[in-house]
Amino acid sequence: MTSRTLTESAIVDAALRVIRHSGVEGLSMRALSRELGMSPMAAYYYVANKEELLDLVAARALADIRVPKSARTPWPVRLRLLIDLIDEALRSYRGVGEVLLDRMHRTQKHVMRAIMEILSEAGFSDADVALAYAMIHTYLFGRYRVTLAEPPPVEEPAGDPTDVVWRVGPLSARLSGRDYYDFGVDTLIKGLESRLSAAPTPPRRRRDRTG
Repeated sequence: MTSRTLTESAIVDAALRVIRHSGVEGLSMRALSRELGMSPMAAYYYVANKEELLDLVAARALADIRVPKSARTPWPVRLRLLIDLIDEALRSYRGVGEVLLDRMHRTQKHVMRAIMEILSEAGFSDADVALAYAMIHTYLFGRYRVTLAEPPPVEEPAGDPTDVVWRVGPLSARLSGRDYYDFGVDTLIKGLESRLSAAPTPPRRRRDRTG
């Protein structure tokens, strides 16, 4: 085993390289050691197990996200920009989205807070902020379980123009990941705008005119 000392940053860099090439399912302590050019058990000297390694990966994945700060920009624009920045970071590391699905609350609180602050400043109640954040979180990170899977083969039986499945099937096969992403995020944000505009306006306090 080599005697060189590794930093946490070097370990996470190696883990992210493994994920980029083999996906999160290909990340193991043995694969990490191989990427580092060390003996199979060497990684355990630095990281206790794969769960700790995944926590480190999750903490790094969105660490460089720069939160939009301009309060003069409409909240839907700020939210879309932030979601796009998160998605761009996730696209760099295949499989990290699924890692963050379960670890976001303890590794990326600055991103959670940024999303919630945008929603709160827009006028959503705290309860709706919680619900809206859960929806955004599930879409952003959970969708990678679907979009990264191999698409099923498209069957093309004898055509029946009255069958919507027959009509839509070939179209779905031709859509790109970006098509699905843009449609999903646009629909999500427009739904939030609609919900906010339909929310009852809190009654104004009457001013006391006596005296």
